[in-house]
Amino acid sequence: MEDPNPASELSERRKALFEPLEPVTNINGKRLPAESLLPPPDFDAASYPKGWLIGKKRKLVNVDVVESMRRIAVQEMNRKDREIDGLNEQLEEDARCLEHLQLQLLQEKSKRTEVERENAMLQDQISMLMNVLQENEQLGDEDAGDEDPDGP
Repeated sequence: MEDPNPASELSERRKALFEPLEPVTNINGKRLPAESLLPPPDFDAASYPKGWLIGKKRKLVNVDVVESMRRIAVQEMNRKDREIDGLNEQLEEDARCLEHLQLQLLQEKSKRTEVERENAMLQDQISMLMNVLQENEQLGDEDAGDEDPDGP
């Protein structure tokens, strides 16, 4: 007969864990803040139901739920780390590609300036030759005019 009695006391103790320590409303009939309904921090952990513990803000939490959430968080962090590693590899590849393209651009610019220099030099030569040709034609016309003023 003694066995059922302590068990009922224990279950009463467990039930008491989930009941507020103070009335839900104060004298004015207003609701109290949630923090005031939590158990005190020095509450006896041995009286908690099996598999429960005090979490943040002194709330009772299930150990299995906490462990499951921790595993999920670790998996998510590992997934994010892998994603970050992949993005870092892609970034390094892009940096190598960008460096290669910058070198190509520099080479193309140097080729272009060289071609422009050659074109300018050729234009100068053409204009010089055209001037020499015009001078020769003018001299030829003057010589022809001096040799045969009457014509044939």
